Amino acid sequence: MRIISVVPLLALVLTAAGCLREAVDQKAAPADAPSKPAIALQLFDFDGIQKLIASHRGKVVVMDAWSTACPPCIRDFPKLVALAKKYGPDKLACISLSFDFDGIGKPEDVRPQVRAFLERQQATFDNVLSTDESDVLYRKFALVGVPAVFVYDRDGKLVKRFDNEDAATEAEAFTYEQVEHRVAQLME
Repeated sequence: MRIISVVPLLALVLTAAGCLREAVDQKAAPADAPSKPAIALQLFDFDGIQKLIASHRGKVVVMDAWSTACPPCIRDFPKLVALAKKYGPDKLACISLSFDFDGIGKPEDVRPQVRAFLERQQATFDNVLSTDESDVLYRKFALVGVPAVFVYDRDGKLVKRFDNEDAATEAEAFTYEQVEHRVAQLME
């Protein structure tokens, strides 16, 4: 009989603790503090990705193909964010395309880890998690692996694909400086 009477008391204590924690959280983040921009992560198949690229006609488009399992991708991702900030969304459309879904389970299963990375990077542009498994996506984009960066002109034509297919060493790998240079040419 005593155990039953403890349950309501425990519920009351936990509720009070929750209210207290909420009050502390509200104090920690004052109403006038700048909020972090929302990071959207869309789920698209290959055709949806192509439509997204086409929807930015009139702007130069940079699409970065990457994965959270790829150290060079993780290292260079901040350069995509910097490029987006440099030109702004009116001139340059940046798209990040995650190859994290490998076909095991559902794309939604890897969404939390991809989204967490994007939030840390403050990637406020178009972010896509492919619903096609990565092997299918590699074939459709004719890629051997990530990282890869696709640059499209204002008419939606692919003008340059940067990848490391022919790089025998890291010194031969493409750099974001090369990507930036190509984007600058298209902005003229």
